[in-house]
Amino acid sequence: MNRVNGTPVLPVISLAQLIARKPEAVAQLHDACVHDGFFYLVEHDLSAELIKRYLSAAQAFFALPESVKQRFGHHRQLGYPRTARGYVAAYGETLHPDAGPDNKQHLDWGIDRCGGAPFSGPSVLPDKHVAPDLNASAYALQDEVMEHLFPNLRRAIATALALPPHAFDAHFRRPTLIQRASYYPASSGTAGKHTDNGFLTVLIQQPLPQPSLRVHTRGEWRDVPCLEGAVLVNLGDLLQRWTNGRLVSTAHQVLHRQPDARVSLAFFIYPDIDASISPIGGGQSFSTADVMLDNFDSIWVRKQGAGRARQLV
Repeated sequence: MNRVNGTPVLPVISLAQLIARKPEAVAQLHDACVHDGFFYLVEHDLSAELIKRYLSAAQAFFALPESVKQRFGHHRQLGYPRTARGYVAAYGETLHPDAGPDNKQHLDWGIDRCGGAPFSGPSVLPDKHVAPDLNASAYALQDEVMEHLFPNLRRAIATALALPPHAFDAHFRRPTLIQRASYYPASSGTAGKHTDNGFLTVLIQQPLPQPSLRVHTRGEWRDVPCLEGAVLVNLGDLLQRWTNGRLVSTAHQVLHRQPDARVSLAFFIYPDIDASISPIGGGQSFSTADVMLDNFDSIWVRKQGAGRARQLV
């Protein structure tokens, strides 16, 4: 296990080596997906300058008056469900029912498509006059993640499972995305214990000296420091179900106690919204739309938390 400043952290895996199909990298990915469900990804080719711009623009947006940010809230959104896009104020989302509402703000994007399918848009978001460079940097990074990083990582996961590299591709012709910028206030930011609901998540943490993200892996909760040049990847419930539990979706939470605020950028990636998925090895088929709609209902209507939150203590 790699260490940063003496603290045990997650596996560090090179996307460049996975693309080159280096056997040791594929084996490392398999071990991480089976046992950790979380890992650092390096040599991923995401633009460091673009990430910096996106973080800076998000910080500026969250510093705006609440009355301005509320112009982009759920009640202003046009797609279905409305809770899939736009701004949410502090204590607006509950990721774990016992912990109560989270002390964080967030703003959600997606892939805007016509046609009226769930989770497809359009979005009502702040323009360049309200939040300079926010949408430009957010959508530019979305393109890098969805057109390069994710397809290569998805095919590497298939290879690690001893499947053909393109085994998952038929279900990702028009993938579904929830893209989120989150803001955690100084000394008191929280996100309750939960699992992510999708295929996988790409997470970019604002580089701060002490960790705020905690992950439950290999039988214990571990603090996850920022690692220079790395992004985090974690597997979701949909992929765990797709692989009949062979790969693990890992519980995590945020306890932000540092004296400065924290911003993170997440890409929650799902298959095509109309995909019907048959688990590897057999089992009841399920649809992306049903998985996503049930999860959003759990978070926003039933207030029972995200993913497998109800199973976590």
